[in-house]
Amino acid sequence: MKKALLFIGGFVTGIVATILVSAFIGAAIQADDGFPGLTLFPEKGDCITTSGAITVFQVLAPDVALALTDEDYSVVMLTNYDNKYYYDGQKIEIPSGKCARQIGTYRYTTKGERVKTVPAVVIE
Repeated sequence: MKKALLFIGGFVTGIVATILVSAFIGAAIQADDGFPGLTLFPEKGDCITTSGAITVFQVLAPDVALALTDEDYSVVMLTNYDNKYYYDGQKIEIPSGKCARQIGTYRYTTKGERVKTVPAVVIE
């Protein structure tokens, strides 16, 4: 009888431990700046665009938005440019000597249920 109770106790403890570890791993994966799907690079990457403008089409947070580049109309996730807040339709000119530099990637699902991955950029 004792062996059966020990076995059941160990089995339940193993299940609880597995659930807790999975929850901690899930929380750590989604901890990137509060945006599930955002993966930041350890070092900044290349410039995505160096001239023209970026036009916001969807605001995700006051200082984070999805936008289109004027050069090739590619989608980017624009983050925290000069501590400014974004609004839909806003056109942000890239100043001379600066560029939209990739700092990571952002993966999201569209309304049409398509998964997209776009560069996360900051203008600097």
